Amino acid sequence: MDKKYTEFNQNLMPWQVTGLTDGEGSFVYSKDNTGKGSTGQKFSLEFKVTQKTHSEGILYELKEYFGCGNVVIDNRKTDTKKFHIKSLKLILEKVIPHFDKYPCLTSKELNYKDWKKICLIMSQKGHLNIEGMAEINQIILSMNKNRSFEDKYNHCKSFLELSNNEVKYNLSPHWVQGFLTGEGTFYNYLNGTVINSSLELGQNNHDVAILIALKQFFNGGYIKPKYNFNDLEECKNSRSLNRFVFRDTETIIKFVDQYPMLTRKHLDYLDWKKIVELKNKGLHKTVEGLALINEIVSKMNSNRD
Repeated sequence: MDKKYTEFNQNLMPWQVTGLTDGEGSFVYSKDNTGKGSTGQKFSLEFKVTQKTHSEGILYELKEYFGCGNVVIDNRKTDTKKFHIKSLKLILEKVIPHFDKYPCLTSKELNYKDWKKICLIMSQKGHLNIEGMAEINQIILSMNKNRSFEDKYNHCKSFLELSNNEVKYNLSPHWVQGFLTGEGTFYNYLNGTVINSSLELGQNNHDVAILIALKQFFNGGYIKPKYNFNDLEECKNSRSLNRFVFRDTETIIKFVDQYPMLTRKHLDYLDWKKIVELKNKGLHKTVEGLALINEIVSKMNSNRD
């Protein structure tokens, strides 16, 4: 199998791009104090999406979608690459129009909005004077890791219209496809001849509303831990990682066969599907079938060559 896995995704759809970004993307700024001129500071901006090298094919398709950018090494230690756009001109022409029309559905949207503000200030040369630089520095104070839990929780709650532990927002299947490609995992829990197969996805508890939206999209599954998702304090005091668990294998297979995973993760899905089919045939109750299932599991996910 070619390590640049690109079997299915030939032309990305806009909501696939946003789903991938919600899962694996970042709106990045950097600042140093070696800049010239009256401010003495230098800013640079970057939109990026990262992937393991074995799935770098999707990064080239992002490059094709935006019609610009580059694919480069992101981190040698983690064997990751990134698609990124750093040109302010291209960010204004390509990135901002996309995300204005197809916004991120997680609290990452807040980072995008602040990042966009910085882009617009820089487009007006505001970063070259003391007043503009002060405005940028003020924006940075509340971005990314500096943003409060309450702001992130309340944004998702409002944007997805969370009330009574339900949301009103209807997810695009293409967004779900892209998001699951980045964040979903296909599990098989084995205990003797007992096999439980599931699709699972974790998110920080401040983004629990997106897990509720996924639960409603698939019309099933559950979120753990259980609490009143409408209550900020209960959410804040829950586990930092909330998880959507879905075990309706027939529905999962129907969806993923129609909307395949866009990276090498599709190979894990195909192995997961084999195990489901073996179980449905009762072969997990035979010595040979159980041995085959254990062999397949041993080579899935992080164990895949």
